Amino acid sequence: MRNTIIVTVLLFIAVVAASIYYFSDSSSRQENATKALQYLPADTYFITTFRNNETTDTIFQHFELFEAIRGKQDFDNLKTLKQDFLSSEALKAKVQDVEIILSYHPSTSGIATLYTVSLNEKLNNKALEAIFQGIDKKYKQNHTDTLGHRIYSFDKGIKDSILYCTLYENILFASYQRPIIYQVMDKKVKKLDSKQIEFFIEQNSKNTPLSLYFNNHQLAAFAKKIMRPKFGVYLNQIDSLQGSTAWNLNFKDDALIFKGETKLDLNHHQYLHLFANQSPQVQTLANFLPKNTASYINYSLSNITSFHSGLNDLFAYRKEADKIKSHQKLIENEGKVIFQSDILSLWNDEFAIAELDNEAMLGLVSLADSTKFVETAKKISSNQGDDIYQFDYSNILYSSFGDPFKTFQRPYFTRIGKVLVIANQTGILRKYRQAYFDNQMMSGTAIFKNHSAIQSNRANVTFYIEPETAKNTIINNLKSEYAKDFRDKEQFGYQNFYSTSFQLSGNEGEFVSGFYALYKSKNRLGGTAEWTFQLNSKLINNPWVFNQTENSKFILVQEQDHTVYALSPSGKELWKTLFQGEILGQPIQLQDRSILLNTRSRLYRFSPDGKLLPGFSIGLENNASAGLILSTFNNEKRIYIPCSNQIAAYDLTGKKIENWKNPTVDSKILYDLKATTIANQHYIIAATSQGSVYFFNEIGSLVNKQELNTNGQTLKNPIGLITTSDKKNSFVIVPATQGEIIKVPFDGEPIKSKVGDWGSNFTFNFEDVSGSADKDYVVLSDNNLTVYNQKDNSKYFEYKFVDEVSNRPNFFKVTNNNDLVAVGTNNRMIYIFSEDGLVRNGFPVEGLSKFYFGPIDFGNNASYLISSKRDHKLYAYKF
Repeated sequence: MRNTIIVTVLLFIAVVAASIYYFSDSSSRQENATKALQYLPADTYFITTFRNNETTDTIFQHFELFEAIRGKQDFDNLKTLKQDFLSSEALKAKVQDVEIILSYHPSTSGIATLYTVSLNEKLNNKALEAIFQGIDKKYKQNHTDTLGHRIYSFDKGIKDSILYCTLYENILFASYQRPIIYQVMDKKVKKLDSKQIEFFIEQNSKNTPLSLYFNNHQLAAFAKKIMRPKFGVYLNQIDSLQGSTAWNLNFKDDALIFKGETKLDLNHHQYLHLFANQSPQVQTLANFLPKNTASYINYSLSNITSFHSGLNDLFAYRKEADKIKSHQKLIENEGKVIFQSDILSLWNDEFAIAELDNEAMLGLVSLADSTKFVETAKKISSNQGDDIYQFDYSNILYSSFGDPFKTFQRPYFTRIGKVLVIANQTGILRKYRQAYFDNQMMSGTAIFKNHSAIQSNRANVTFYIEPETAKNTIINNLKSEYAKDFRDKEQFGYQNFYSTSFQLSGNEGEFVSGFYALYKSKNRLGGTAEWTFQLNSKLINNPWVFNQTENSKFILVQEQDHTVYALSPSGKELWKTLFQGEILGQPIQLQDRSILLNTRSRLYRFSPDGKLLPGFSIGLENNASAGLILSTFNNEKRIYIPCSNQIAAYDLTGKKIENWKNPTVDSKILYDLKATTIANQHYIIAATSQGSVYFFNEIGSLVNKQELNTNGQTLKNPIGLITTSDKKNSFVIVPATQGEIIKVPFDGEPIKSKVGDWGSNFTFNFEDVSGSADKDYVVLSDNNLTVYNQKDNSKYFEYKFVDEVSNRPNFFKVTNNNDLVAVGTNNRMIYIFSEDGLVRNGFPVEGLSKFYFGPIDFGNNASYLISSKRDHKLYAYKF
């Protein structure tokens, strides 16, 4: 199936518009354009206009997308035209602020670019030649006479760099391909229709920053120019959009976003015209496509009855109606199923087709009633095993939905909930089912999520493609010279486009349309890693950032074999060492910049250069179950370490606290300990999995114990702490099951309150996410992240993940007082949330669940995401 090649057509459109973005003058007049356009050949692909002024310089300095698609050579050609000719002293005054037309045309050697300049004053060849004498002497100038006109050439001595120019009707026409100059002057060559010119001028007069115009039919002509094979179903449908399109640009560094109108010709006997009188709908079938989807078209309907009526009229126009009716009659006679009432009523308002990376095709149909479908399917299909069936009759789907399902004559199908998945081979469906139940779906990828954020969430037709996944298909179906360009990463940037889409939304017989392309820009937040560092195995802890000196920082990471690396902010290895076990909890940096941490079996203290302080490391008598905390008693700092059901205490030299009573609790201590001082009373607090809360004093003597009613449930989450100046209004926060929070006062009875509806499998943290003076309840349950106000249990925000999430959220301080909540999903996606609950710009980003987000050096206010992937590399992304 030759479908994915459409990306090249769409990307080309993007480039034409993008190249004009910095050229356009929204207040410019169009009189000269009308005169110049009448000389352009009728087979012109695309036309754009701009004013020749200082704003044109911007394109050569900042616009990364233009060079990526047009290629460095064409980009240099445009710079040459601007710098050496239009900006030359000899010509500058003649073309300052005049309108320039940039148009693209078919040629025997590829695609010809024509630059058209309407002059400020009337010139003849003699005057022009005098002006050309002032052009940079590095060009060898020559001229030839043809068709009664003189063509000048400027040769820089580099292959394919000769610029040809002629003065015709006081208009300068220039190109690097001479034949297009001949076509302009040749009166026998058919030129643009006056109605096309009128449409262009009419639309171009609108007060918009940029508009792009093209005849829809020329998209197909352009595709034929660059493709080897015949059209597939995608381009056949684009080709059916006879008419014109006008788009306006919304520019971003990492994306091209166009929105506008597609005006249709009077001939309505085309498939996509069936959607022109529908209203846009939310489309969901892309959520059911596997991760190896290269491209898809998603269709949705607001009026199913009118769609089927229009489809029947189209069949009649194509003289297919009798054949369709005969198929339906056969089903009624043999299957005892009435097509119009029994089969059409099975379908809901959405259907789609998709091409996979191996060029296999899938179809998807939303079911109106899955129970009714199961019963009806028994009469019209046969069981092939493994929950896969085959229709017994041909053209059921084509009769129901038309063109997208023409290649699915008598396909196989499987059902996923209320979605029917169709293929022409059982093997495709078996692989699909495995991908679905393994949660290997396209909707979980960073590319798809980020693209969904820029395109409209409602449409009637959405064409979507991922060039990287579709790369082999694209290359195989491009003509050799264009395939070479697509593969060339040095001269072009085609493969840096993450995704593109084209959307149509019905609008009373016309379309609101849009084009969207997401680019791997160097300027995009998180788009390109600032640096990478190769580990030998996977990261097992979140990276940490510590002070190395008074004006520099370093990054500490640990991999699976327990090797610890110290890295500079630029990703260079400073030192590495091997610890005995995995680092537990959060390491603490002391005032002398030494770092204190523990593994399961040892206590470490080392300087920023990686050297252990005297007396360290120290073996623990009992294995630690979580990370240490640091507390101060009588101006002496003490280290407390939870060791399953015991608490160990040390001073900063690594010696045991002499009078410490080594208290024991009834079960495993939940995560880290808490320490505080209230009314001159020092407390070390431990909560256990059995639901007990212990309050010890500074020597380990029990001050208070509360045994909580947890309904027999084992507790699994860390506790929180609210402290005030008095014991009755100070609380230990204990999260329980069934959406309950238990507040345990330092003095008094526990208070239980219902906060949410989470069950037994949830994570809880007590952090300041909202930015208020108080900490918040942060709960992750059933892939739903919710932040509650601790005072009244109201919700600050809630976010539902599409992916499975079983990792505890992370929390990072950046610049504000509040903590940023961050979540890594099971599908290797990293989300960072702001205090308003919105996903921060640039996220989600692909990465494993161990990561750091925040500053990494002094004097650099930027935040960085430091994360890893399955290649065991660390990636540092700047935000």
